[in-house]
Formats: sequence, C-alpha cells, structure tokens
Amino acid sequence: MNPLKRFPRLNNLWMNTRHKVAHWRERRDRTVDYDTTVGNPQNVLFVVIDCLRADHVSGFGYDRPTTPTLDSFDGRSFSNATAASPWTFPSIASLVSGRYPHEHGGRFDSDPRDLSSEQFPTRPRSDVPTLPDLLESAGYETGMVSAIPMADKSVGDRFQSVDIKYTDATERVDTALEWMSNRDRWFLHLQLGDPHAPLDIPDRHRERFGVPDVDGLEDWRFRESTDDDEFEQYRDARLRAYDAAIRGADDELGRLFEAIPDDTIVVVCGDHGEAFWEHTDLERRLNDDPRGFYGTDHGHSVLEEVATVPLWVDVPTVDTGHDDTRVSLVDVVPTIAEALELGNTPEFSGRPLSRTADSATPVICEETGYGYNQRAVWLGEKKLIDVPETGETVWFDLGDDPGEKHPLDDPPAELREAYETFGMGVHGDEKMEVDSSTRDRLAELGYLE
Repeated sequence: MNPLKRFPRLNNLWMNTRHKVAHWRERRDRTVDYDTTVGNPQNVLFVVIDCLRADHVSGFGYDRPTTPTLDSFDGRSFSNATAASPWTFPSIASLVSGRYPHEHGGRFDSDPRDLSSEQFPTRPRSDVPTLPDLLESAGYETGMVSAIPMADKSVGDRFQSVDIKYTDATERVDTALEWMSNRDRWFLHLQLGDPHAPLDIPDRHRERFGVPDVDGLEDWRFRESTDDDEFEQYRDARLRAYDAAIRGADDELGRLFEAIPDDTIVVVCGDHGEAFWEHTDLERRLNDDPRGFYGTDHGHSVLEEVATVPLWVDVPTVDTGHDDTRVSLVDVVPTIAEALELGNTPEFSGRPLSRTADSATPVICEETGYGYNQRAVWLGEKKLIDVPETGETVWFDLGDDPGEKHPLDDPPAELREAYETFGMGVHGDEKMEVDSSTRDRLAELGYLE
C-alpha cells in the first residue's frame, strides 16, 4: 500500500513525478521522422471533459444549467458527435490521430476482454502519426495536462511533456495556464476528469443541483441489480451529482478561454459518455460483462448515452452556429490540418468539419473494454450494433426511436454494407504497461478490480 495516499497533495506530487520520469525514459531515444509544414500557424488547444454525454449539455436542451460557459462558446457546436470508442484509451488515440481504433491499433487483441483483471490493450502503432507528432516536427511545443491516466497511457508518449495529477478542474486549468505562458507556438491537450467516477462535486453546486447526502454518491451503487426500494432515490441523486460535476468543469473553462491568445484554435469535447441505467436489459442481451455490471458507467456498450458526445470547435475554416449532423471525433484532426494548412501529412479517416453537409458518410464506435467487443455504425439516422464474436446484431431507426427502446432485426442492406466498409483492421505494437501506483489510481477510477 502506498503510505502517501493519506496525504493527497503529496501523493499527487509524487505520482506526477513518477509519470514525468517514465515519460522521459520513453521519449529519450525518440526521433521525429515527419516533415510537416504549417502554412497558417496558430496555437491549438484540445479540452476533453471525460464522460461528458451530449444530452446533458444545457445548450442542447438539457433542463439543468450544466454548461453555461460552453453554451456561449464562440464557435460551432455539434450535438451528435460520435466517440470512436466508449472508453478513454482508444478514444483519445482516435481524437489525436484522426483514425479509428481498428486503424491506429490502440485496442484489444483478443475477445472476450476484461480490463478489470488487467488484461490490457495494445498501444497505438508507432507508425501511425498523431497531431502532436506532426506539429512537433513543424516546430510546435506540445504538452498533455490530464486528470485521467488512461489518456497518458494511450498517447502521452506522443507529447513532449506530460503532467498527470488526479485533481479537479480548478487545479488542472491552473496547470494548463502555467504551461501555456511564455510559449510561442504550441499544442496542448487538457483532459478534465470531474464527471468521471469518483466524481469531483464542487460544494457550491451541491445546493444548485439539489444533490442530497446519499451514501456512495461519488462512485457507483446498484451496478449488479436495481431491485431495491432505494434505487430510484439513488439514481436521481447520482444524476444530480454528475451534473454538478459537469458544471464544476464548465466553470473553469471561462477563465481558460479568457486567457488564451486570440490566434488559438480551440476544440472541446467528451471522449465518451456515461450510462445511468437506461439500457440494463439490452446490455445484458448484447454483452457478457465479466464484472457483472450492466447499465452504468462506460466502456462496455456502444449505445447512445455512451457513444454520442458533444463537440465544440472554434476554427477559422468552420462557420459558427449549431449543427446536429452526425460527425465523429476522427474529424477533428483533419479539421485542424485544413485550418493550419498542414503539408506533408498522411491521409486521415475523418473529414474536415467544414464539409459536414454530406450526412451519408458512415461513422463507427468500437473497442469496448469488458466482455465481447461491440461495434456500432451510423448511416444517417440508422444505427447498427454488431457483436462480431457472438454474431448478435441489432439495429435502430433513431429518427423514430432516439432512445433505442425497440431493437430491430434484419438491418437494411445499405446499413450492413456501410458497416462492412470498415473491416477489422490492425493491432498495436506493444501492450499497455501499468506500474503499481498507477494501478491504484486506475482501480479508484473503476478500470481495474
């Protein structure tokens, strides 16, 4: 047991030092083999709010004031963005590479999978370039500031510096502002973990959101069964606590946006959503979770509450306003490449968000972390979910059934054909490794047993 866990600030400092040393060792012999050019140089800021689902954004119609800062974001908002994966490790790799998990290789190499028992995925392939790789080769300084170690475990080695502390948005934004100061041309990835269990709930928002004093609210209860008289009370309280945590992260973005230089491209998104018992029975049909958890959390489903996330971009090539077109997080890097006029870059799977008028382009979410893998493909308002290992397949017409209450059999031919265009892809070069201290934090976050 780590004796410093009784002293959170000291433990965070110690853990961050360990991350930095490990990062230095990983990068000390690294060479940048790309020759990227930048025709229109600007700073780039990615902000990821972990576990942020699209339908809990107040600007998209949610009935609690969760995101007033983002509601007034000076850019374009997308209320139907699809995460490339329902958990952080593959999703962040897709966000910064512009490629899907089956293309960058940051995924499991076997089925079924059980992340909770330390069956780890392979890391993204070294020959798949990411945005920090490309921008570093063009002279940018690159950094990651994160409250979630899975982001670092996925692609932290692609950044010149990392700062990993398991702290709330206030501290993480402070660190981000310090990192940006006195730098000329930079790319920063900031990942906030407040809505990720265990929740960071600001005291000032407990009363605002009516968060009651209920046992186990920061984490999860009723994961195996909801047959209890207290369940509905707990579920309501847990949702209120989640919303209060979102608001806490949103609060800090105001001062972040005020401080960044004018010539900064800004992207804000969730890396995946979060489930609150919407589809417990359907999840049992589609999956055999080794933990016995259904209907909560993330990483074991590709249903809408986990797969659909909000996305905001402030990019000169993308018009301001709101857009409900189905897009993907793999579209972000091509959008940045277009805006910066990057030269000597690879092809990306996504398309620039300046070209979203064509809604017939299919997108995919894949690579669950528990049980058999599931893959979901959207084509317009039609959605297919396939479990390759078991042969289970269902589909939905989201236009008629946005809540996925009525799974259908026999998917239309065009939906099946769209799914088959993606193929099964490749795997990464090496397994993700975790030291004992990081293992403790991943267990606290619910990833490991």
